[in-house]
Amino acid sequence: MNNIYKLFVAATCYSSFSYAGDIDNLLELSLEELMKIQVVTAASGFEQKTSRAPATVTIISAQEWQRTGARFLSDVLLSIPGVHAGKSQADYRHKKFFIRGLSGYGSGQIKLLIDGEPFESIQDNSLFLGLHLPLTNFKRIEVIKGPGSAIYGADAFAGVINLVSYEANEIPATVGARWGSFNTYDLFARGSNNIGDSYFQWSFDYTQSDDDKNRVVNSDLQSVFDSIFNTSASRAPGPIDEHYEIFTLLAKWQYKNISLDYYTWRNFDYGNSAGVAQALDPDGSGATYADQIKMKLDISHLVPGELTGLVNYQTQKITSYLTVFPAGTLLPVGPDGNINFTHPVGLTTFEDGVIGTPSPDSRSITMRLTHLFDLTDKQLFRWEFGYEKQYYRTSERKNFGPSILDGTQASVSGELTDVTGTPFIYLPDINRDFKYLSLLDEWQVSPKLQLTFGIRHDRYSDFGSTTNPRLSVIWQISDDFTMKVFSGSAFRAPSIAQLYARNNPASIGNPDLHSASVDTIETGINLEYFITQNFVMSLNAFSYQAKDLIAFVFDEQEQVNIAQNTGEQKGQGGELWLKWKPQDNISIDANYSFLQAKDEDNNDIADVPTQMAYLGVNWQFNDLWVANTEMKWLADRKRPLTDTRKPLANYLLINSKLERKNILPNLSISLIARNILNKAYAKEPSPSTISDDYPIAGQQLLLEINYQF
Repeated sequence: MNNIYKLFVAATCYSSFSYAGDIDNLLELSLEELMKIQVVTAASGFEQKTSRAPATVTIISAQEWQRTGARFLSDVLLSIPGVHAGKSQADYRHKKFFIRGLSGYGSGQIKLLIDGEPFESIQDNSLFLGLHLPLTNFKRIEVIKGPGSAIYGADAFAGVINLVSYEANEIPATVGARWGSFNTYDLFARGSNNIGDSYFQWSFDYTQSDDDKNRVVNSDLQSVFDSIFNTSASRAPGPIDEHYEIFTLLAKWQYKNISLDYYTWRNFDYGNSAGVAQALDPDGSGATYADQIKMKLDISHLVPGELTGLVNYQTQKITSYLTVFPAGTLLPVGPDGNINFTHPVGLTTFEDGVIGTPSPDSRSITMRLTHLFDLTDKQLFRWEFGYEKQYYRTSERKNFGPSILDGTQASVSGELTDVTGTPFIYLPDINRDFKYLSLLDEWQVSPKLQLTFGIRHDRYSDFGSTTNPRLSVIWQISDDFTMKVFSGSAFRAPSIAQLYARNNPASIGNPDLHSASVDTIETGINLEYFITQNFVMSLNAFSYQAKDLIAFVFDEQEQVNIAQNTGEQKGQGGELWLKWKPQDNISIDANYSFLQAKDEDNNDIADVPTQMAYLGVNWQFNDLWVANTEMKWLADRKRPLTDTRKPLANYLLINSKLERKNILPNLSISLIARNILNKAYAKEPSPSTISDDYPIAGQQLLLEINYQF
C-alpha cells in the first residue's frame, strides 16, 4: 500500500510541475498573445480559437476565478457582462441565472454543459444542479451568449454555459481546504496517474454551509392566510434556509482511442429557501443525486477527419420533504382535496402542516455520432446525428389531494398517504425521446473573411419537430480589429413538468402549451480591438425577439400557478468589456452592460437589472503576495405592473482575496472576504407575498489553505 501511494504521489507531482511550468510561461505573454491562443469548444461543438467562434464568447480560466476566491459557478458569472446570478421567485431551489434578461423557470432557457454534455434537470430542464456547482474539477468556463440550438437543440435559447475539465497530463495535483463564516467548510483535491498507455485522473469537492441565518423575511404567504383566517401559523419573521452539503467527483480514464468519464454531484441535504409556496419552511429539506457516465470512442481511422462515437448515461434522483404550508394553517379545501379558494367545501386545519414528498427518479441515455472534416481546403464541415431517450418515474406521499381529503375534514394530522403509482400523484410516469441531425459549414472565404452556417432539426416524440438555423460573418479588418455579425434561432420545448404536473398546490402543468414552444431570433455585432498589446476592448450590440415564452402564471380562478405561453419578450442592448495590464504585475478587468427588455405590451420586463458594471483588479505585490478585489453594481430593476411596492434599490457587491504564496514550500494561505459592505439594502426581488424581498447573504470571511504537489 505504501509503494502504491508513493507511485501515485510521484506521478501526480510530475504532471503538476509540467502544468505549473506552462502557467508560468502563459503569465509572461501579453494580453494580445494570450487571447490569440485562447480556445473555445461550446460555440461550434469543436475546439477553435475564440477569434473564429461564430458567437459572443467569454472565457474564464481556473487561474482567473481562483484569484477572486470564487467557489461556485454562480460566483464566476459575476464577472461576465450581461450575465446575472439572482434569486428565483418561482423556484425554491435558490438562484436564477440571467443572460441578457432571458432566463425562464429554473433558468431553463440557458443550457448548462459539462464537457459539452447537458447537465440539467430531466423533469423541468432547470439548472438547479448547477446552483452550487464547485469548480475544482474544471480548467475553464465558456459562456456563449445568444441562440445555440443549431448545435445543442432545446434550451440553448438565451445562451450556453460549458464547464471544461482538464485533459490528460495537465491537471495540477492539489489539495486544499476552506472554512469560515456561516459554518462553511470546503475540502478539495485532484490528481492523476499514468500506467503505460492508460491514463487516470480524478478531482473532488466536499462543501457544506449553514448559510446566513440573518437573511430574515418579515412576512410570507402564510402571513396573508393568517390575517384572513385569524391564525398564527406563519414562521415569519424568519430566515431563508439555503443550507447545503455537496460532494462532487470527476474521474476520467483514457486508453488509446477510448475514454470513460464519471461525474457525480450529490447535495445530501439542502434547505427549501423561502418555501415551495412562498411560505417559510425551516423544517423541510431535500437531497439530490446526479450521476453521469460517458464513454467516447475515436474511430477517425475509418474516415478522413475526426469521427467520434459517444454514449452518455445520466441518472437523477431527488428526495424531498416539503412543508408547503406550516403547522396550524387553516385553509379552504375543495372536493378534490386540494387547496381551493374559489369553490371550497370547507375549512381544514392542518395540524402538522400541508406536507408533500415529491421525489422524482429519472434517467436518460444519449447516443451520438460526430464527424468533423475538411470539405475543401477552405471549408471545415461538421455533421452530427444523435438520439436521446428519457425515463421519468415519480413517488410521493402527502396529506392532501384526491383520495386523501374531500374538504369535509375539520382537521388533518401529519400522517402521509402514499399515492405512488396512482392517478393522484403530482406527475405521472413519462417516457420521452427525440432524435436530431445537426450540420455546420465553416468557410474561409478569404484570409480575412469567414462565413459559418449551421442548422439543426429536432424531432420529439411528444410535441413535434423544429428546425433552427444560425449564420455568422467574421471579418478580420486588421491584425488588431475583428468584427463579428451573427443571427440565429433557438427553441425551448415544454418540459415534462410544464406539460404534465398535477395535484400540486404550488404549480400545475398545461398539456395545451403551444407545440412550437419557444422561438427566438437574435442579431448581434461584436467588435474586438487591441489598443495596445496589453489593452483590449470588446463591444457587443444585440437584439432579440422571443415568442411563446413558457412560465408558471398565477391563475386567479384556480388559485394556483399554471404553465402558460405568456407572450413575447423583445430585448436590445450592448456590452463593453475592457482588459488592461498597465504593468506585468497588475491586471484590470472592467465591463458595463445595458439592456432594454419589453413584453408584447411594451412594458418593462420585471426583476432584471437593466444596467450592470463590473471592475476587477489583481495586483501581485511581489513573488509572495497577491491581492484581488472585484466589484459588481446592479441597477434599474423594475417591478411587475401589479406590484405596488417601492422600487428595488440598486446595490454594489464587493469581494476580495489576499493570498500569501509559499508560506511553506508549495503551500499558500488566503483570506477571502465576500460582500464586504454587508449592506441591508442589497436584495433580490421576491413575489409580493414576501413583501420585503430576499436579502442576499451578508459578509462572509473564509480562510483558504492550498498545497500543490
